[in-house]
Amino acid sequence: MTGTFQPPRRRSPGARRSRPSGAPPRPGRARAARPTKGGAPAASPATRRRPWYRRPVALLLALPLAGLAFAAVTLFFYFFTAVPLPDDIGVRATVILDTTGAEIATLQAETSREDVKLDALPDHVRDAVLAAEDAAFYEHRGLSLPGIFRAALRNVTAGEISQGGSTISQQYVKNATTDDERSLLRKVREAALAVKLERSYSKDEILEFYLNSIYWGRGAYGIEAAATAYFDKPAAKLRVDEAAMLAGIIAAPSAYDPRDNPDDAQGRYRYVLGQMVDKGWLAPARAGKLAAKPPRTRKAAGVVFKSAPYFLQSVQEELEREVGANEIYSGLVVTTTLDMALQREAEQTYRESFVASRIEPTAALVAVDNDTGGIRALVGGKDYGRSQLNLAEAARQPGSTFKPFALAAWVDAGKSPESYFDAPAKIKYTEAELERMLDRDQPDGGWAPENYEGAAYGELSLREATEKSVNTVYAQVVLDRDVRPERVRAVAQKAGIDSKLAVVPSLVLGTSNVTPLEMAEAYSTFATGGVHRDAHTVEEVRRGGETLYRAPTKGERVVSERVALTVTDVLRGVVTRGSGTAADIDRPAAGKTGTTQNNGDAWFVGYTPQLTTAVWMGNRDNNKPMEGKFTGGSLPAKTWRAFMLAALDGVPPEDFPPPPGGLKVTRPSPPATPDCGRREALSEDPEGTPVCVDVEPTRTPEPTEAPSEKPEDRVTEPEPTAPPPPPSDEAAEETEPQPRPEQTEPEPEPEPEPEPEPEPEDKPRPAPKPKPEPEPEPEPDPTRAPKPSPSPEPEPEPEPEPTEAEAEPEPEPTEEDPGGKGGGKTGNSDATADSP
Repeated sequence: MTGTFQPPRRRSPGARRSRPSGAPPRPGRARAARPTKGGAPAASPATRRRPWYRRPVALLLALPLAGLAFAAVTLFFYFFTAVPLPDDIGVRATVILDTTGAEIATLQAETSREDVKLDALPDHVRDAVLAAEDAAFYEHRGLSLPGIFRAALRNVTAGEISQGGSTISQQYVKNATTDDERSLLRKVREAALAVKLERSYSKDEILEFYLNSIYWGRGAYGIEAAATAYFDKPAAKLRVDEAAMLAGIIAAPSAYDPRDNPDDAQGRYRYVLGQMVDKGWLAPARAGKLAAKPPRTRKAAGVVFKSAPYFLQSVQEELEREVGANEIYSGLVVTTTLDMALQREAEQTYRESFVASRIEPTAALVAVDNDTGGIRALVGGKDYGRSQLNLAEAARQPGSTFKPFALAAWVDAGKSPESYFDAPAKIKYTEAELERMLDRDQPDGGWAPENYEGAAYGELSLREATEKSVNTVYAQVVLDRDVRPERVRAVAQKAGIDSKLAVVPSLVLGTSNVTPLEMAEAYSTFATGGVHRDAHTVEEVRRGGETLYRAPTKGERVVSERVALTVTDVLRGVVTRGSGTAADIDRPAAGKTGTTQNNGDAWFVGYTPQLTTAVWMGNRDNNKPMEGKFTGGSLPAKTWRAFMLAALDGVPPEDFPPPPGGLKVTRPSPPATPDCGRREALSEDPEGTPVCVDVEPTRTPEPTEAPSEKPEDRVTEPEPTAPPPPPSDEAAEETEPQPRPEQTEPEPEPEPEPEPEPEPEDKPRPAPKPKPEPEPEPEPDPTRAPKPSPSPEPEPEPEPEPTEAEAEPEPEPTEEDPGGKGGGKTGNSDATADSP
């Protein structure tokens, strides 16, 4: 800045501000006056104010704004003068490659592009498009300032560039330059080229360019191809309602396709009709009649793929999301994640499973690479030609395959899977109980979960409950104050579940719909030790020498390593000894079965360190039960095993890292029941611990006198009749308080007294029998129960009778034991509960 510029309030050199005589000096520290150029001291800073443009804060704000404006103007004129107008848009096939680089398919447009002249179209076609996209098209010169301001306000509010405010000229430039990036640089370039376009061509010519090049969905570029794809007629014969429907599709072809999203498409259709009324291009009465009856569109022909059709359908959808729908048919080269060898194994396994089972439901199979998140194989249905519904991306109830997310939430709270729970067949919670446990209102009333086929299990650890898929234990887990449904949902969403999940207690039993692809992605998070990677089909997209897109594969830790490894350790037991043993592949693997109510859906989702695979089976269109009561542990587990054996053939086995300890056992395991001997009885100490007590002190010998004698007399008389020790043991077994009324029959016993020698000969016969008996008989009660056995003793042949009396009590306890304490639990464990 030169010395000629003087601020408005600066005084001449040497001038001083006068002050009344005798006035006290101003407070503040004294400063020496700086000499000016002429030698006179300058005015003190306290005595003058700087203008706003000399203040530091103003400079900090003004400089960036000025720089931004300068850059925008510079870029605008650069693009306007240096960038040529784009050539007309051409439609070129897109090549699809597998992960090895081999070509597996091409994406061709459903209908070929054919240009039409603007004057060959009905006026209502032009009016409908303008009403939908740029009603002021004939009034501006390529840019719409009101539209730009509205878009800027929306973008500032959203914190990102979410709305463009583009004119038809700008949209044409964007499509012609094939640049779908949302950035300020792109908007400046579009604006410059739009102004240049308007200076070079007439409005009618630009509108004609636009109508013949815009993407309308279904692979249709241009109004002629769109009229054929949606209404099977040329554009010159479109009615008003058909033109309005097509105009509404332009903004988002995938979202507003009338066949795929009828509600959204009809809402957009009514919006276009309303805009035409506002502009005076359509009478309100006629618009009302048209709005009441939207036109019917033809069914999409779809793209026919010769191999891996459901996978390639997913590729097409992913390309629309990542590079834009209008880019699909612009000569792309797309490298996918598909392993064709694994895909063939998946398709063959799918066919063989249903042939062997002789059932008619359909299935989905998805295999995900744990290291990258890439989908290696995908089967989405039985016949793509008959149904294009990809069942791998169709939402169904997951059943018990959702329980690992609750297990993860339990472990994340610092609790051990070795904690014990009561596992009754059914457990009931009233509405009041749920409100108290969840600290919120329960509008749906109570909850009464039950185990599969009503099986009861007594006491189980959480590990055992996972292996047996016990619902009543997991009901207690989800209602724990450190878990709750909110935490279970949070774990599932972090792991990879994007579907909407209801925050209700029954969530733990898999009542919210999810897709097989989501389940494979979420289980892969456990397989990697808690690192999540998005499942994807596209690795890279190129056009010429330019890379337009590359899938991220780094991953993000969403679950702690301790949680993920502990969940994996528990799920390994499901495969080795639980409800999923049919999936055992003789190498480290983890997984979970799932069966929904009435056997409508059957799942098995499992993983090794290298690969995660989800298998779903059920009816395609409804939840009709499958015949034969198929569970997740049956055909889905067998199908999973067959595919994984083929997929991992030749791959060296890997083991999972062991889980770290340090988890809290909230309820220790119950004390083990001691194995009592023949002369002991099972009892409890004062603390409730099971112990064995000696029954010898209460033993009373058998009476030899008539029943009329008192018990005290009977105690002394039998002693001389049983000098050998073994008979005293048998007498101890037979002297129980229950059978004492039967002691009236042993009167003939004194007669065998002279024959003590034969008894030792009989002793070797019962001697081997106690070998199996002492272990299976924890209690002496069953051995004493069959007292009627001594009744045959009064017969004339007394020698064989004692041997029969000794033999009879021994086999009978083995019959009673299965009905006793040990047998009941074994019977329940046979019912593998793959929960509803």
